[in-house]
Amino acid sequence: MGTAGKAVLTGCGSRLTDGMDNPAHAGSDAGMEIHRADPSYRNRTLLLLALTVLLCAVLLLLLNAWLGRVNGELGNSDPDTVKRWLRGLLAGLGIALAVPAALLGSGLRRLGLASRIEGRFPPEAWKTLRDVRVLRDARASRWARRTELAGLVAIALAALLLLWSGWAWWRFG
Repeated sequence: MGTAGKAVLTGCGSRLTDGMDNPAHAGSDAGMEIHRADPSYRNRTLLLLALTVLLCAVLLLLLNAWLGRVNGELGNSDPDTVKRWLRGLLAGLGIALAVPAALLGSGLRRLGLASRIEGRFPPEAWKTLRDVRVLRDARASRWARRTELAGLVAIALAALLLLWSGWAWWRFG
């Protein structure tokens, strides 16, 4: 199967991705190593993603009705009750957003560390959704550093959200 009918991007984008998005050309990369996708992992991931989207859609519909009831209830309440509700909602929102950010950051840090230790990206034991070209040496090291940095940023975001949550709890307490 050739590259006919496929758009091939060139320019500065390949510099940012270290060539991971470049298609293999017949004969030019004969020794190119490919990390094979795991079809069952892909199917589980896509099913989980579809269920998450469905759950979010249902919760969004229920949120509108719940907010209407809360609005009616808090509209006739004293300021201390409103303050307690606001305190709980803001603190809960901060925690609810911090947990996935921390999990994402932790996973990215583990991926980057495993890549750095093995000297290849992606690491041998990691599963992928599609076949990807294996990077080695300097390119793998750059990807590992980027991945670890992205994980650190996500963990820092989680810490900031927890701090904000604590501030909201203290401020409206």
